[in-house]
Amino acid sequence: MKEAIYTVILLFVLTSVSCQTKTDFVKVDKSKINKEQFELVKNLTNKILTEQKDGGYYSLSDSEATDQMIEGLSESVQKESYGTIKNLFGDYEDLNFESLMESTDENKYKIYRFKGNFATSSDVEVRAVLNKEGKLAGFYIKPWNEKL
Repeated sequence: MKEAIYTVILLFVLTSVSCQTKTDFVKVDKSKINKEQFELVKNLTNKILTEQKDGGYYSLSDSEATDQMIEGLSESVQKESYGTIKNLFGDYEDLNFESLMESTDENKYKIYRFKGNFATSSDVEVRAVLNKEGKLAGFYIKPWNEKL
């Protein structure tokens, strides 16, 4: 059990460092957020976590996610990672939008940050990263930190 928790924490640290070392992000004013894309991201994020909570998994499509994400969020990965998430934070309940960050480089990644409400913690970040094509390119669950 401890080994699984350490693995998840290490994964979060590595992905956080790799996502932030070369790119600067700026906060997007809420009035400038594309409402349609926001709803798609929020619904997709909710579907992924709800399916996992219900013992299943969400099968990402080519129109929703990059090939790497489709491969990376396989059925076995989703089921195994949700077990770890549940042990750390309890069952998923819902999420609330906090902010949108956009990269300043040519990649134009968008990071949608949600505060996840889980049975034993409401101080959890649910992060969905979109690439410039609007496809899911990253998905993270980790303890909340005000800094990106």
